[in-house]
Amino acid sequence: MIHKTYRRKKKATRLAASAVEFALVAPLMIAFTFGLVELGRMMLVKQTATHATREGARIAVRPTATTSEVVDRVNDELALMGIQNATVVTVPASIQTSTPSGIVTVRVAIDISSITWVPGFLNLDATQIVAESSMRRESTN
Repeated sequence: MIHKTYRRKKKATRLAASAVEFALVAPLMIAFTFGLVELGRMMLVKQTATHATREGARIAVRPTATTSEVVDRVNDELALMGIQNATVVTVPASIQTSTPSGIVTVRVAIDISSITWVPGFLNLDATQIVAESSMRRESTN
């Protein structure tokens, strides 16, 4: 009889210790997992923004391209990932005034607060994801 009571107390003590350990470790593991998911999302958005600027620059190098066509193309590419509030800038501001064989740059800036799944989690709300692509404009000859 004495052995059974001792075994029950020992088992209950082990279960209580496991519960305390879980209570201490679980929040850290959950926070770490959310952090990894958020960083992965930011990397995905950065890659999408880079791809969108390349697509916009490919449109911009054509001799007949307009700035609105470039901005529309970049926004279409970003919309595939659900990104709506991006700032698209072309250099020069008016593609039509660019000279043949001149460099055209397309730049995209996205506020992290507009794309994060857990707002304020990593305290990066004032930060932007910026991507830029430059290409040489084609001539009409």
